[in-house]
Amino acid sequence: MNRSLIRDLAQIRSALILADPDKALRCLEKFVLSVQADGISAADRTRLEAELAELRVLADASLRGARQAFEEVQAIMQAARTLQTYDRAGRRHASSTAANSPRRF
Repeated sequence: MNRSLIRDLAQIRSALILADPDKALRCLEKFVLSVQADGISAADRTRLEAELAELRVLADASLRGARQAFEEVQAIMQAARTLQTYDRAGRRHASSTAANSPRRF
């Protein structure tokens, strides 16, 4: 397998580990274009299939992690919306807070 394909696979792996989906997609598209242009030998096909299977596992793990983080942030925001405090006599005071939703700019 040529160095260009090995480098592209390493960049895809690195982007997935660093949770950078945009870079991973760009590198994957570059990899696909290289494979389409140069082709793959039969000997390299087996190695590439193993490498791509590993990348698929990394991508699935990254997706699960992102979903889990999203769910945790949602739970934190829900908990922050209702703040319960107690006074010196032990009486509970519940007050709603208007937490601003995070936005992307």
